[in-house]
Amino acid sequence: MVSKRFHIVLFLIVLALPLFALSIGDAVPGLTESQITVLKNGGLLKGESFEDDVKVFIPVGSIGMQHLLEALEKPESFTVVSLTFLPYPDAMRTMTEEERQVSIFNTMRSISTQEGITYISHRAGNKPKELIEKSWYLETPKSRSSMPDPVSTSVPPTAEYIVYQKDSSFGSNIYRHRYTTSATEIFVNVVNLETMRVFGIFKAVDKEQLAIAMATTQVDEGLLLVAMATIEGRDPQVKVLGISVDLPSSFTRRTTALGEWFADQLNKQ
Repeated sequence: MVSKRFHIVLFLIVLALPLFALSIGDAVPGLTESQITVLKNGGLLKGESFEDDVKVFIPVGSIGMQHLLEALEKPESFTVVSLTFLPYPDAMRTMTEEERQVSIFNTMRSISTQEGITYISHRAGNKPKELIEKSWYLETPKSRSSMPDPVSTSVPPTAEYIVYQKDSSFGSNIYRHRYTTSATEIFVNVVNLETMRVFGIFKAVDKEQLAIAMATTQVDEGLLLVAMATIEGRDPQVKVLGISVDLPSSFTRRTTALGEWFADQLNKQ
């Protein structure tokens, strides 16, 4: 009788364990051991679709992978992808999977804290330069009054927001942030709702032709953070007033800055 009860209790304990329990290699099997080591040491992996097989940087079967596959099918477009690994902060280690998802969801949506983040600017001599000057939520694409960052106690399957941002490269723009979630992944796709212009004058990206995406996936030791930018209808190189603007490099530095912002906010919890 004791033995039977013991096995029943053991079975219930096993059922209560986190079901995902994935290593980095399980989640992203296309990575080499040396690439996994780079991630665990705090490094960044990145690629450009016209030169690399960027699919190897995305967790298999993920919402992010579905988004990437659709992006790669678009004609006259290119996608830049980066992957980093963020160990769980101490405050998150004792959380359940669901509690972590809520914390991550709220952190990803704290876009007012993006004001003042910097990126490495080639034009500034490879020095840090302020990227985002203003950042807040709007009720509608036509409104301009700011709204506070949303805070939730649960994670919905989908959610959508309108965001205003002014940055040093493309001036003031309106974006749509569309979230899609699963038990262990939170994916946000950011699309420009207005034409983006360099120096506020010269067109760089048409309306709804830029998609910047970010996705987090819970694995056993921390978060995999994927950042992607897809630009449609433009060559990778754009010339403005005799200056050559390398769009892949520009948006890789942009997504890297956003990834660093997210990591900083997560570690403040």
